[in-house]
Amino acid sequence: MSALVVFGANGATGQVIVEEALRAGHTVTAAVRDPAAFRQVSNAPLKVVRADIRDLDSVRAAVTGHDAVISAIGPAGRKADGLYSSGARTLVAAMVASGIDRLVALSSSGARKNDPNHPLWYRVVARTLIGELYGDMRLMEDIVRDSPLDWTFVRPARIVDEPPTGVYRVEDGVNPIGGTSVTRADLARFVVHAVDDKRWSRSFPTIAR
Repeated sequence: MSALVVFGANGATGQVIVEEALRAGHTVTAAVRDPAAFRQVSNAPLKVVRADIRDLDSVRAAVTGHDAVISAIGPAGRKADGLYSSGARTLVAAMVASGIDRLVALSSSGARKNDPNHPLWYRVVARTLIGELYGDMRLMEDIVRDSPLDWTFVRPARIVDEPPTGVYRVEDGVNPIGGTSVTRADLARFVVHAVDDKRWSRSFPTIAR
């Protein structure tokens, strides 16, 4: 089992990833801006630390001593305001300085704007209503891709809060044909599994039902 630190652990998906990693037997640290606001569901041992993804010193302190980093950061609304790209720069600098190689980060199937398996209406929305957000996701991916890290970007389809199914499809860099959604629980299980799955090293697993 690995020692994992999860950024964005206070978010809806980040919280599920933390619980899934604990359930899988990993040692887990939740890195959040406000530790007092973190609510753990299980009684498994968990360390919670204060870290701002835009602040190098706090991120470096949070990642030190871990085997791998999971990033589930994301803005509250449709505007990224540079969160993904600035977070990527901070994580790369902190991980390189701390000698940590493995990063699994959440992106979105919409990050590939020319995905042939997305319907036209989706591509239009990705270029207009949430174009800024997806643009910052692509910049995040570029920054990490050009780093020496052993990275994986998980690109989920629309995330839904439904019971886990264990039934989903994964393609490298392209949305599975006809796939429109994935449950948050199934996504979390895939993310945690991907940490130790060398098959997805330096790739873009895109997950949908």
